[in-house]
Amino acid sequence: MTENIHYIAGLIGKHLRNSLNAEENSALEEWINSSEHNRQLFEEINDQQQLLANLHRFYAYDSDRISAKIREQVPAFGPPVHQPARIVHSRWKWAAAAAVLLLAGSTYLLMTDQLKQPPVVAVADHVTIAPGKEGAILTLADGREVVLDSLGNGVIAQQNGTSVVLSNGQLIYDPARENASGVQYNQMTTPKGRQFRVTLPDGTKVWLNAASSIRYPTVFAENERKVEVFGEACFEVAKDAGKPFLVTVNNKAEISVLGTLFNVNAYENEDAINTTLLNGSVKVAIPSSARADGVILKPGQQARIGMHKTTEDIQVLNNEDLEKIMAWKNGLFNFEGAHLEEVMRQLERWYNIDVVYENGIPDIRFLGEMSRQIALADLLEILRRTEVDFRVEGRKLIVLNK
Repeated sequence: MTENIHYIAGLIGKHLRNSLNAEENSALEEWINSSEHNRQLFEEINDQQQLLANLHRFYAYDSDRISAKIREQVPAFGPPVHQPARIVHSRWKWAAAAAVLLLAGSTYLLMTDQLKQPPVVAVADHVTIAPGKEGAILTLADGREVVLDSLGNGVIAQQNGTSVVLSNGQLIYDPARENASGVQYNQMTTPKGRQFRVTLPDGTKVWLNAASSIRYPTVFAENERKVEVFGEACFEVAKDAGKPFLVTVNNKAEISVLGTLFNVNAYENEDAINTTLLNGSVKVAIPSSARADGVILKPGQQARIGMHKTTEDIQVLNNEDLEKIMAWKNGLFNFEGAHLEEVMRQLERWYNIDVVYENGIPDIRFLGEMSRQIALADLLEILRRTEVDFRVEGRKLIVLNK
């Protein structure tokens, strides 16, 4: 029986996460029992100490080199199978890729439960840059600003009949039963190195990534619920058929929904406004343009609008990597297939640093997933094992070619 190397690697990845079904477990056992070589490899992978030691490196993405190594060192997998650019196309792809690289004799970083709280290590100039944390700035209707980072639980403001409550790391708006008079707006802003959660007056939950903001009324109007977003946010919209939920993104795109879960990424220094639907249904449009009618997304689809293009169009992409897109909300970095420049932009936002390229931008892609709670110094030590080096000066990260 000729195995597909990525299928077997995927089974091993799911085994490591305890998520195999009965059919998959049988397939994995069949592969293990097919040769003594396979059995020894599997036993090594199940050795937790050896696994952590082997996985504590992170290599640049080079699919041809990786595939060649796999075929060279694991002949039991059979002849080469042509694969597209991305190595694994499943929701557990990061674990499968980790298994593939481990089996190939390469090394790979697997930052999961075992490495949730790595030690903070100082960089060369003795400046310790810790990872981001929970925190935000709330701007009230009268312009007052409340820093939420260190406040304790309790009511922090009364806004137009609505109690603004801080509870266990999230902001909750509890509207009064009687109708409020007029419309008052609040704005939550997460600086670089901060993220936060808010429950809006209608019960909609919003997760706000670093360097982002959301503006919303303290009480929604009778016929619609409308908010404005810059940066990146994930919405779990409370269902209310009589009140469509509208999200204006960067004063350019508009998302309308009745009840659903979706993510919008609209950082100004990214190429596009990306709206990704996890479940439910949303319509994405560009008001006052030829695409004012918009497009309706199905779960797993992404609508992409060019951030700085003069021609306004909406591109719909299918079968997007939801695990990668939602990694930030789940406390992870996911660098699967990511270019160095994309990785550096994420680090800028999360660690509150500025990235400078000393000799141009190296053409390197990465794969892998790790905790966002890792200190910058530790993360850079991992990335140094690729074709780049780094120098830290204060809060400036300088990228160097090796």
